[in-house]
Amino acid sequence: MTAGGRERSRIAAKVLPILAMTAWVATIWVPVFDSTSNSLHSNESMVLIVTSLGRRPITLSEIDVELVVIGACLLTCVISGWLVNGLRLWAWAAAVLGIVVMSHLGAMVEDPPTIMWDGKDGDGMWIGGMEVASPSVGAAFWAFSGVVLVTAGICGLISERHRSNVRIRRWFATDHRTSGRPGRATNHQHISAVDRAACLFPLLALASWIVMIWVPIMDNTASDEDDVTFTSLGRQTADLVDFEPSVVIAWLIVLICAVVGLANDLPRWWPAIVLGLGVVLYALLVERLAHPPIVRWAGETTDGQSISASIVGYPAAGVSYWALGSAALVSAGICGLIGQRRQHPINAKRRHLIS
Repeated sequence: MTAGGRERSRIAAKVLPILAMTAWVATIWVPVFDSTSNSLHSNESMVLIVTSLGRRPITLSEIDVELVVIGACLLTCVISGWLVNGLRLWAWAAAVLGIVVMSHLGAMVEDPPTIMWDGKDGDGMWIGGMEVASPSVGAAFWAFSGVVLVTAGICGLISERHRSNVRIRRWFATDHRTSGRPGRATNHQHISAVDRAACLFPLLALASWIVMIWVPIMDNTASDEDDVTFTSLGRQTADLVDFEPSVVIAWLIVLICAVVGLANDLPRWWPAIVLGLGVVLYALLVERLAHPPIVRWAGETTDGQSISASIVGYPAAGVSYWALGSAALVSAGICGLIGQRRQHPINAKRRHLIS
């Protein structure tokens, strides 16, 4: 492939996620599933409409956190595509995200949203039934987003085929200027220990978050109630987990820092952003400790007397992992700033020699 073709593939890889994000935003108003298109729908039936934010009408309690996470990942894909220099890791992430988007839509088509309803007709008779939502126009927009993301990933991989293995040279480069063969000179990029640490610390934070899926952050070992158990996926309930805004924000921070930290030629302001995100992550931990999960319990004794109690989740081993992840991001930011300060005098000297 020519250099012009590779450049066109690179531009397409960056532009296509914008189209996917546009289609996803459109499904906030264009229904993805609509019960009125079902042949069993009647005028007396309730209307069930599902968008990319959840069931309409959209309220804070009706917002589907899984869909919000997908939308946030789409936005991250769009922004990071213009920030990173090497698109190899980004391309794989975009393709995987496209597959996840299409898989989620397929799961909803296989198990469509339903709602049980009851009410009275004009004559005062009780009526009711089950309303099933069928795929609507928004489902085509949703599928378009997934296909476009996969295409963007493929274009990104095509544009990176001509590039040498920058990752290997980056991690194993030395400060030697000449090779072992006489008469031949090679340019090796020197990467200091603080630069490597700035890239590895966000991965340590991601590992801590993965561990906290199984290691509780808040728990009460004296109770069998699952609602007081809080992990990095949220409060454990009978339905598996109950996502909360603090959990979604924390995961986005860790994932963005881990993925973007692996890119080449990061912007100069990125270490300061990572440091700030580490502080935000620690603030979320403090907020969680200040508002622990509480379950109200009520029952009766053998004598028929009513009793009640409050079961509170207390800090568990996961708190240490959360603090470790926060400290890892702060350390990554500090190491990145130190690395930039060390490189700045060298770059200034080089500019002076060239001039």
